[in-house]
Amino acid sequence: MKTNNAIALLGLLLTAAAGAATQSPDQSIKQATDQLQANIQQHRAEYQGDSAKFYKMVDDTVVPHFDTQAIGRAVLGRHWREANEDQRTRFVSAFKNSLVHTYADALLKYADTVKINWKPARAPQGNEGRVDAEIARQQGPAIPLGFKVDQVDNDWKIYDVEIDGVSLGMTFRSQYNEEIKKGGLDTLIARLEKGGKPLQNENAIKQKTGKS
Repeated sequence: MKTNNAIALLGLLLTAAAGAATQSPDQSIKQATDQLQANIQQHRAEYQGDSAKFYKMVDDTVVPHFDTQAIGRAVLGRHWREANEDQRTRFVSAFKNSLVHTYADALLKYADTVKINWKPARAPQGNEGRVDAEIARQQGPAIPLGFKVDQVDNDWKIYDVEIDGVSLGMTFRSQYNEEIKKGGLDTLIARLEKGGKPLQNENAIKQKTGKS
């Protein structure tokens, strides 16, 4: 997978938000994905001319349906336990904004060039569930996907995405752990708050999945 395609794919995955728990996790993700793709198709020229408006649409559509606290805990690992409440709040906000701004442009460019094929639904196990799919590309083999969801306040919310068996949460954790070791958590947060990319090495996903 070329780097731009990897970025676009990750951007697309980050749009797959979960909805009301009265729906099954797979129904929720399908519905949200279809809605976002429809918005892009209807307003693509407008969004291309107004990135701030596009970022806001993606943010409004996606963020309320992610378990941001669970993502923050998973990405920071032991550093989350060591962080104070202000650092946790700032990290979650900065990480979310960094993701939206970094991948929204790639999503706008590539979202209509890939097709998601959904796998048969799995029954949730208690308050957790998983939805499997694959990305059918114009060139190359399909890429397996896995969405991990949990139930929060009666909603199904995504807390991790796997690309070809590689956890995005663990990819972020690995890189952030190195950053924190070198400069501390506040330095990482400040970089993200200033608009830095969520991953300094965006080839990490490509390297771990073996795609080229």
